[in-house]
Amino acid sequence: MTDVSVSSRSTSEAPLTERQWIRRGELLEAARGVFERDGYHGTTVSAIVQAAGLSQGAFYLYFADKKAVFAALQDEMATLLRRRIYWATRDEADARRRLEAGLDAYFAYYEEYAAWNRRLTIEGLAIDASFERRQTDLAQTLAAAFRPTLEQLGVGETALAAFALLGIAAQIAYWQHFQRKDEASMSAAALAQACASLFLNGAPSIPAHSPQEGGSHA
Repeated sequence: MTDVSVSSRSTSEAPLTERQWIRRGELLEAARGVFERDGYHGTTVSAIVQAAGLSQGAFYLYFADKKAVFAALQDEMATLLRRRIYWATRDEADARRRLEAGLDAYFAYYEEYAAWNRRLTIEGLAIDASFERRQTDLAQTLAAAFRPTLEQLGVGETALAAFALLGIAAQIAYWQHFQRKDEASMSAAALAQACASLFLNGAPSIPAHSPQEGGSHA
């Protein structure tokens, strides 16, 4: 698997100082919390700067508007996910364990940022075509990263299979955090093992899990 990083700032923009990077990071963190709480359409720049403890003038030094900060967050979070999967898999020689390690990183990321992923899925992709395109680019990057592992596992149509794997993982993650009712939650590792078994061996291969394996809903 490979790590392809992106920057949410144009290369033509002047580089930020260390202090400016810190302030930009504070704004992004505050914005994510407000988007998660209020949704994209309910969020205002005033609410973001209030949560960050900064002025509106400081906000406009880094972002043109609410849409720009949401786009920057989308880029930042995509980079974070790619890097986590890369570092979780880079030293694993066994293809099956590498697949499970990548899925484990994915499910752990989703658990940590479940509220953000839900907002992105429900509202973010409908803002305009650019937001859907960013998610398409992320999916293509992740699929390309999984394809060598799938080839080692004997999968023929690796392109189709990689997107199928991502679709299964995304639906399982959403079900785990937002659709489960009375069942105990499963840990990221247990979800990764189940997802890999489902994908490679079919539904009958998924082992039953005990409550002790569970984590907590995000």
